Amino acid sequence: MSTGEARGQAKVALLRVSVLGVLVTLLLVPTAGSATRDKQQLRKITIAMIAVDPTAQAMYAKHRAIFRKYGIDAEIKIVAPAQTGPALTSGDAQFGPIPVGTLAQVKSKGAPLKAVAGGALYRPSTATSIVVAAPGSGIRSARDLAGKRIAFDSPFSIAHVGLLRWLDRNGVDGDDIDVATVGFPQAYALLMEKRVDAALLPEPLATRALDGGGRRIALPFDAVCTRDCLLLVWAARRDVDPDLAARFRVAVQKAALWANDADNYAASGAILARYETIEPELIAKMARTKYATKLRVAKAQPWLDVFREYGLISGPFTAADLVK
Repeated sequence: MSTGEARGQAKVALLRVSVLGVLVTLLLVPTAGSATRDKQQLRKITIAMIAVDPTAQAMYAKHRAIFRKYGIDAEIKIVAPAQTGPALTSGDAQFGPIPVGTLAQVKSKGAPLKAVAGGALYRPSTATSIVVAAPGSGIRSARDLAGKRIAFDSPFSIAHVGLLRWLDRNGVDGDDIDVATVGFPQAYALLMEKRVDAALLPEPLATRALDGGGRRIALPFDAVCTRDCLLLVWAARRDVDPDLAARFRVAVQKAALWANDADNYAASGAILARYETIEPELIAKMARTKYATKLRVAKAQPWLDVFREYGLISGPFTAADLVK
């Protein structure tokens, strides 16, 4: 057995042990309801979100009892990606993660939402979202994708806009590709069935596709972010209770500090696996998301600039407007 294989097996074994330890710990966390903090009733909230690594701050804050420490009794409601904004607007949920470009789009059209905490970051050259060519494909560059079919999540999402910018930077017009807009799991399935030529996939689907014979073509978000930039923010209605929003922000920022530490990847992976169907071996291999530990909306500006360039944000809008 090689040294690399031995290290890999040790890493997976450690993850499995940590999963058991975390699950035992979670069973000991007091249940929600009439629990109190400092003899005061906890504030009940609902968080509407999809279950993926970039949104996992809320999972960690809940299952490590960080929300409870700050007087919050949080219920996590798993929804489809397009349902987060409507759930917040209607009041069915108080908080949820929204891509910065999407939030700018809906706010510029009058949606009563605002950013209240920093979320997932994109770090250049970190393979959390990649363009993968189908197994056996001869595609190796952006120019090879001209006339080809590419799958990703939805029209003019942050994935689509990042892909367009990367194609432009490499001399390919977005009109020269054929697109299949489906959910990311469906995009992965189409890729592995060779029904599309390439797909833009986030983790863990990216690593799963590479393990299945796909070829990494590019990290398209590098064409937008030359340094750390915000992908997601935690949003709420504009009329959210300021005290509640402040407590929520501190809690998810504390969770971010814990999750960003690589020594905690096994424990955070165990919590992630409670929400997303993912094998421990895959969690150990995939690139992990880093999270903002403070709300610095200036880190969203690169995305807002590109969304504006493609005509997706109407009227004057700056990063500072995200929190208004």
